[in-house]
Amino acid sequence: MQNPHTKWRVNFAQHLVKRLETFEGIKAIVIAGSVARGYADEYSDIEIPIFWDLLPDDATRHAIVSALNAEFLYAYDGPAHEDQLLIDGVQVDLWDVSTTHQEEILDAVLHKHYFDLGTLNALDTIRSCIPLFGHEVVQKWKLRAQYYPDALAEKIIQEHLAAFSIGELFILAKRNNPTAFYSRLSFLQQEAFLVLLALNREYFPTFKWLYHALESMQIKPEAIDHRFRKAYEAPYMVAIEDTKSILEETVQLVERQFPQMDMALVYRQLSYTRAPHNAGTHVDFPAKFLG
Repeated sequence: MQNPHTKWRVNFAQHLVKRLETFEGIKAIVIAGSVARGYADEYSDIEIPIFWDLLPDDATRHAIVSALNAEFLYAYDGPAHEDQLLIDGVQVDLWDVSTTHQEEILDAVLHKHYFDLGTLNALDTIRSCIPLFGHEVVQKWKLRAQYYPDALAEKIIQEHLAAFSIGELFILAKRNNPTAFYSRLSFLQQEAFLVLLALNREYFPTFKWLYHALESMQIKPEAIDHRFRKAYEAPYMVAIEDTKSILEETVQLVERQFPQMDMALVYRQLSYTRAPHNAGTHVDFPAKFLG
């Protein structure tokens, strides 16, 4: 059953496209974001990337706003190439992207194995988008974006496994610093999520859709979405222990796919917590340090 929040937003966008496709230089128009992924809820806006031969000038962008009977949500920001609009009370975000830039992004990820999150999100956007105009162009990009190089997955995994450590989380709990503790907890969950995306050969949908993405993953620790949520309700030490378990289970999943990767350092990081040294405790230093 189609998400009802998605259905009317797609129909709304299709009416807008009839006014947009008359502008010279547009090669393709798609719906992206939560609407395209089927995640939309009552608060979702409508994200519409427009792919151009050459990026539009200020006059063209203002002409588009007039043609859509829209108003700027905040203010016009020319250099950003993104216009946040209100149309009949609905927020619509237009993104202006050149076809050359889109080709460069595909090449950067698929052949050069760039993995910054913005670039990976651009691949996820193409994978999930709904074409509204220029279907042939978009389908060509979507076909290319189905590929996910093993070498890219390995680079991403190595990068984010380096953060797998619960030592700082332990200290923040002992210091009763909930602000820093939950910030660190969120960071570790996000790092695990990025590793799991790579294991599942999925690009980055943004952290906003972390739980939706986890739900659809085939390769993941058991009940990870439930365990992520519970960590914010559990006592500090319970949250730490289960976070450590999730990270260890994720490492084990990596070992199954990439047995050539050495996990010794990661396991060592996960096993280490700093020992307390209380004031007044006598420490016997080795003679070589005492001269």
